Amino acid sequence: MSRHGLRIAVFAAALSLLPVAGVAHAEPPSNDDFDHATVITALPFAGEVDLSEATKAPDDPNYCSHLESASVWYSFTAAEDVTVTLDFDGTYVETAFYTGVRGDLDPVTGTCDSGFEVRALDARAEVTYYLKVTGSRWYGRFPLTVEQVPRPANDDFADAEVIGNLPFVGRSVLAAAGTQAGEPRASCDANPGSPSVWYRYTPVESQSLLLAASTPSGYNAVAAAFTGDSLADLTEVSCIDSHRTLFRAEAGQTLYILLNAPSTGGDAVSLALREAQPLQPRLEHHPTEPSMFDDIRFIDQSWDPEGGGNSIVRLDFGDGTAVTPIGVSYADHRYAADGDYTARLTISSWGDRTATTAEVVRVRTHDVGITGFRVSSSARVGTTKSLEVAVANTRYDESVAVTLYRGTAAGFTAIGTLTKPVPSRPFGTVKFAFSHTFTTADLTEGAVVFKAVAEPAGVRDALPGDNTTIAPATRVLP
Repeated sequence: MSRHGLRIAVFAAALSLLPVAGVAHAEPPSNDDFDHATVITALPFAGEVDLSEATKAPDDPNYCSHLESASVWYSFTAAEDVTVTLDFDGTYVETAFYTGVRGDLDPVTGTCDSGFEVRALDARAEVTYYLKVTGSRWYGRFPLTVEQVPRPANDDFADAEVIGNLPFVGRSVLAAAGTQAGEPRASCDANPGSPSVWYRYTPVESQSLLLAASTPSGYNAVAAAFTGDSLADLTEVSCIDSHRTLFRAEAGQTLYILLNAPSTGGDAVSLALREAQPLQPRLEHHPTEPSMFDDIRFIDQSWDPEGGGNSIVRLDFGDGTAVTPIGVSYADHRYAADGDYTARLTISSWGDRTATTAEVVRVRTHDVGITGFRVSSSARVGTTKSLEVAVANTRYDESVAVTLYRGTAAGFTAIGTLTKPVPSRPFGTVKFAFSHTFTTADLTEGAVVFKAVAEPAGVRDALPGDNTTIAPATRVLP
């Protein structure tokens, strides 16, 4: 052996003779094993779950078959039948209840839960229940609260909670609720026989109502509204499954509302009832200044604050005609004569809601036209020639602007505008006189084309086809 190897061997032997300090190990929680389950002796119970050093015994039952790493045990024996809730302060754990003895434990049906929710147990008198709480060790310590849940006061139809003023929100823990004999099954209920409670509401006036049901854990809450006087003669009016619905309620007719949900444990189920928001009817028409020559498009621009959309029940044009468009939100209409017409739109939406709006449609047919345009057939450079535009008008007195344009190979350019009153008369015209001095630029073009455009001021011309005229070309000479 080398000297270096000999030194290492001697040093290692010396170390082996030194005393070794003891290593501290954290202890498992006192209720780590089934035989030492924490006994819940009185309610309410407040304790602390400690999974930081929890272990798993070889014979621990694993009814839920999810988490395996760490578990602790509790036991509970009630003197009478009671429903309790277990709240783990929002910690994600897996729980299951058992009855029996070690080595022969029977899982309690329906008590295997994984998640953050509050659990519930229907405990029978003098039966000892064993609770296994399983989770990851890094969860550490977290609170556990066990409380008795009273039977809801409105568990039976005859004890339905009275809903007074709207809006109303009711919350019920269904863990201790039952199902009354003869209770009707709601049409949208996929889990008949679930724990339920009852409410009743009598509207003072006929109204459309919104009914909603929900649970914080996402379970299917069912709310159904009925009319009638007893369980035996109830007639369903509306039913909703974990969402909302709208329906019509008649003044003085009492509604009985059934609320139920499966497997909600200690979570509260919410029922909401309020009056539905009214429809917001709105009617538009285009063009906004129509004439008797226009096919006017009437458009339903209504809005439903409840998000249900709407349809047209009736669109009355105010001239003795009305339509009910199917599948579209508009209709076209032409009026036979000028006048003021009151168009009325009636719409409907879910919950039997209707609304009507009206607007006045002012039909005015403004129409001026150019009936003559006199220009010279030729002109010499440096001379000034007159041009005359004749404008006719047979409907309303108008103020008309006539613009004169000079046309070249590059296009038309405005060279002057005249504005005059043009009264309405069956015959005759109003003359608009212009003049133009021809230049060498006109000579370069060889010929000049003049265009006249007549426009009534502040109104839309119903037939603009005769508002523009182009005169024959004027030949330009040196």
